[in-house]
Amino acid sequence: MKKLLPLFRQLDSIIAAILGFYFVQALTRHGGIGVSPDSIMYTSVARNLTQGNGFLQFDAKPLTMFPVAFPYFLHIIMLISGKDIIPIAPIVTGFLFAATILLAGFILEKAVPKYRIIKIIALLLIITNPALLEVFSMLWSETLFIFLITLFSAFQVLYLKNNTFTLLFISAIIAGIAAITRYAGITVIASGCFITFFAIPQNWKVKWIHTLLFGCISSSFLIINLLSNFLQSGYLTGKRLPADTSLLDNLQLYGSVITGWIGNDAPPLWLALLMGLLLIVASVIFLLLNVFSKNKSPNTIVSITAASFLSIYVLFILVSSTLSNYDDINNRLLSPVVIAFFTLLSIIAAKVLENKSAQFHLNIALFFILSLLALTGNLTSDKTSLQNNQDAGIGGYAEDYWKASEILHFLKTSTFADTSKIPIYSNDNAAIYYFTGKHAKTLPELTHERELDVFVQSPAIYVIWLNSGANPDLIEDKELKTIKNCKPVFTFADGIIYKCTPIQPPILENQDTLK
Repeated sequence: MKKLLPLFRQLDSIIAAILGFYFVQALTRHGGIGVSPDSIMYTSVARNLTQGNGFLQFDAKPLTMFPVAFPYFLHIIMLISGKDIIPIAPIVTGFLFAATILLAGFILEKAVPKYRIIKIIALLLIITNPALLEVFSMLWSETLFIFLITLFSAFQVLYLKNNTFTLLFISAIIAGIAAITRYAGITVIASGCFITFFAIPQNWKVKWIHTLLFGCISSSFLIINLLSNFLQSGYLTGKRLPADTSLLDNLQLYGSVITGWIGNDAPPLWLALLMGLLLIVASVIFLLLNVFSKNKSPNTIVSITAASFLSIYVLFILVSSTLSNYDDINNRLLSPVVIAFFTLLSIIAAKVLENKSAQFHLNIALFFILSLLALTGNLTSDKTSLQNNQDAGIGGYAEDYWKASEILHFLKTSTFADTSKIPIYSNDNAAIYYFTGKHAKTLPELTHERELDVFVQSPAIYVIWLNSGANPDLIEDKELKTIKNCKPVFTFADGIIYKCTPIQPPILENQDTLK
């Protein structure tokens, strides 16, 4: 009976993990796993690895924009299962979500051991969180990344308690793999170095030795990946454009996403900005208070682990999104801190409830009201997502729209792209590869002048224009016709295939207005 007691204590986590797995299957039941251009990159590299072609994308270019771990993980799954990754992806991401929830349950057990009701509410908020469900219903590297972060956090909790080299080594390996799953995984390395140096109760010599060992072991994975990228392409992480959002805008977006996690999907701009600022300041202060606390209880240890990663990751995202152009801060970008966020809220809630003041009953009532509002907001958002997915499939290439595409059906069934001796370009070459298995070059970005000049001066080419593949960073339909002499060859309800030739030099001079 004593051997079964730990299992019974984790029964709530096991039930939550089963529910999490079921939610992913429900969201992907209609059209399968969600697929985006990123997903197609990962899938094509995994297929090339399985075929012995190395880390090559579908366009035959080396993988540099994304690190190597997630495609390699998909490759391993394909080898074990003997199947392509797309049909079995919902099972894979479902198991990753379930495993993440089990690890989160372990961490919450250490964080609030006296308040099981807080742990259960936190688990409910985690398994219904729109950001996590969005990520785990898509074929994105965040699925593996979030699992690795949670696994790293669990081992960091054990390391802070025991301070053994074995736990340090395992944590460093996990952090290293996380860093080559997503480049933002450098925050996991930074968090581990911070915890190792400032949080372990050892003398300075041991702190330095452990920190250097952790840093060297964990960063070696990323250094090798970046060096390989540079040798193959001349870029460390692919071509990156300058940012087009300010720090204040990013703070507002951060606050807006977080308030959505606690029940308010559309806060006023001032409230979102204030929430973003308060959360950053509060997480840093909370981290420092626990780091310099003499009481290294399990509660304090979990606080340090969660607050360090939350603070470092959020600051990294805010700074990098202000300097480099990528997606606006959204649920996907912030999904890696969901578990750390609710872990810290659980710890704070437990501290409030421990204070047996005259307002004790009021605190309990307020805690349950806020929890109910957050859970209601989650369920409302999840219900909308489930309904949309059942009606038309998950957003991206899994939507029913693409299955009925006339232009893609033509490309798949005709010999046009197979026999053409003329180069083929497209505004959505990922969709063409995914649905037809055929290849096209991507149209150049307006900010890449050298590539744009080559494109303008090239002889006859075909351009496959997909109406739903518009990308504001690439040449648009109207702009294309001002820099090339384009005539429709095939016209469909959802796209056009042009044959484009160079235009006369006097007209070509006008291209400077596009740059």
